[in-house]
Amino acid sequence: MMELSKIDVIWPNALRWFLSQNLHSFTPWHLLQEPDEFEFAADAFKCEDKMGRRTFVFASRQDCDDFAGLEILDGKITDKVLCFHPVFGASSPDRTWDIVNAEFKDVFDFTAQQVIPDMKDWALTEDANDI
Repeated sequence: MMELSKIDVIWPNALRWFLSQNLHSFTPWHLLQEPDEFEFAADAFKCEDKMGRRTFVFASRQDCDDFAGLEILDGKITDKVLCFHPVFGASSPDRTWDIVNAEFKDVFDFTAQQVIPDMKDWALTEDANDI
């Protein structure tokens, strides 16, 4: 649970909405509980993204190295969500694939189109008692 005082007013309202209501766990996805929790993933994104984009990472998927971050443009955190899978290695100049594997207009769109379907997939294979 994130303390309300740690929820930054510069973050988009959609993310603040989830965090203010203590909505953090959507197995297999989890939203940050500390503002700098996913800085390591943002650093990996910065190193590996061929387009030079930046992101404020706010979610991770527990069973793999998938993350979701809000795109930063001109130093401002935007509503746009970038889902990505870093390799956590040195950026290779001959790599041609894009680190971003999906984009969503905001946190609600990301939750509806990515998180909820992933939750449903898990619910079909795992008993709720095992969560």
